[in-house]
Amino acid sequence: MSKEKEIKTPKFYQSIILSLVLIVILLTSVVVLDTDIQLALFICIIIAAVFAMFLGYRWNAVEKMMMEGISSILIAVIILLTIGTVMATWIASGTIPYIIYIGLKLISPKFFLVSACITCAFMSMATGSSWSSAGTVGIAFMGIGAGLGIHPAMTAGAIVSGSYFGDKQSPFSDTTNLSAALAGTTLFEHTSSMLWTTAPAMVIALIIYGIIGLTGSASGGGSDEILNMYLSNLEANFYLSPLLLLPIVILIIVVVKKAPALPGLIASSIIGGAFAMIFQKRSFFEVGDFMFNGFSIDTGVEQINTLLNRGGLYNMLWTVSFYFMACMLGSILDQTGVLRVILEKLARVTRTVGSLVTSTLVSVFSMCVFTGSLESGMLISAKLFAPAYDKLNLHRKVLSRSLEDAGTMLAALIPWNSNGVFMATTLGVATLSYARYAFVGLITPIISIIFAFVGIGIFFNQTQKDDSKTIDKAEAVKAKDAAEAEI
Repeated sequence: MSKEKEIKTPKFYQSIILSLVLIVILLTSVVVLDTDIQLALFICIIIAAVFAMFLGYRWNAVEKMMMEGISSILIAVIILLTIGTVMATWIASGTIPYIIYIGLKLISPKFFLVSACITCAFMSMATGSSWSSAGTVGIAFMGIGAGLGIHPAMTAGAIVSGSYFGDKQSPFSDTTNLSAALAGTTLFEHTSSMLWTTAPAMVIALIIYGIIGLTGSASGGGSDEILNMYLSNLEANFYLSPLLLLPIVILIIVVVKKAPALPGLIASSIIGGAFAMIFQKRSFFEVGDFMFNGFSIDTGVEQINTLLNRGGLYNMLWTVSFYFMACMLGSILDQTGVLRVILEKLARVTRTVGSLVTSTLVSVFSMCVFTGSLESGMLISAKLFAPAYDKLNLHRKVLSRSLEDAGTMLAALIPWNSNGVFMATTLGVATLSYARYAFVGLITPIISIIFAFVGIGIFFNQTQKDDSKTIDKAEAVKAKDAAEAEI
């Protein structure tokens, strides 16, 4: 019998070199070459697989890693495909066109970005899903913005800001519940703790959006002529009535009743299809085609066609292929220990509250970059840093808040993260284009770090148990060992 090859733990310098190589490949693909990210991910998977075999893993073990990565996001993929059908049926039913119509009539360009951000925040808070918010009212605001002459990147940035703020504060959000559970705190403690960093970020973002609107900096050349063209075109191609808002109301009611996200979205899609047949006189077969291939209409105006012709199962397959490849790569990097070796080094320097919170933010963000998955970044970071929070006597709600401050808020700003890809695909604006205007996501981690160093919003389990608030070297080693054992 052949002797089993010994599996080695990657060295720190090896992990750093590999990580830098993968980042360069991904950045070159997105920023320099402007090509589809899947090719870059495929190359990265090959490099990571070869490195895993260099460490001693057999090929069948590497295959298993990739399959486990895919299986971990199957439910998310099904939800994504369902959102595709919701987008198509809500457009076909006239729901989204009606929101665009009333928005063009009622919303002033000066307050458009503020309105988009706040509306998406409330929608996400009600549904618990940033994706559902962006895929429904977010698309409507993209249309309103186009009619008002607002720069698309600014509109998308405001939508992303509002959608993820509402998602973070919603008790129905998967990531909100996940981060509270991983950190070992209650949902109420977690959401109340998050307000310390997200509320100031939201206020600052709304002020910036207001200034942009009042100074006219958001205008991309809109005019009354373009606005009237949008209004008359929508009137000519759709039956428009307040009744068309019922799918939104029903979706919110279903979610508030604590129904799971997937059944709620399926019900919303079916209702949208029914409304398309009742109000827009579409046939059953047309609705079925829309649900698979996406909504399609020729209004005679290219801008409106581009806005409305979207959604459907088929058009989500590009994003699904990305999800699969990103999770395959992330699973290899995770299970071979490449990422954990780097994070363990980072954990050793967390001797104060400020450095601990900062390290947690860096850890979660790095995991979102390398794995393309928000959930895996939260999971590994929570396990690795939890003992350090206990040593500093910090309440676990500080940990849960930190997981989301850099995870949920920044994931949509990474071009190859699942959140960034979804938002770019749904809103029709490149991730790097809208990222600079997604102020809530950009500002929240900064506030989190500043507050950690100055002691604002930092909660301890007992009052001044440790005046120094410092972990000595021996305690840091023990915390690291405990994290390794837990992982």
